[in-house]
Amino acid sequence: IEREIPRTEIYFAEEVFLTGTAAEITPVISVDGKRVGDNKVGKITENIRKIYSDITMGKNKKYSKWVTPVY
Repeated sequence: IEREIPRTEIYFAEEVFLTGTAAEITPVISVDGKRVGDNKVGKITENIRKIYSDITMGKNKKYSKWVTPVY
């Protein structure tokens, strides 16, 4: 679900990441100079980034049909 998020809501988040075709999964550790969580990449963000990477690199057989090798 997509929705606009007020900046103040992000200030209280434990984890924040951005995603996009070029950005992939990009962790955010601060917003407007305010730390997000403990100022480190969070466990959920790291897990999502690993899953995404495994899928796009063809390492997850469950999603192998999503990937087209380019040589």
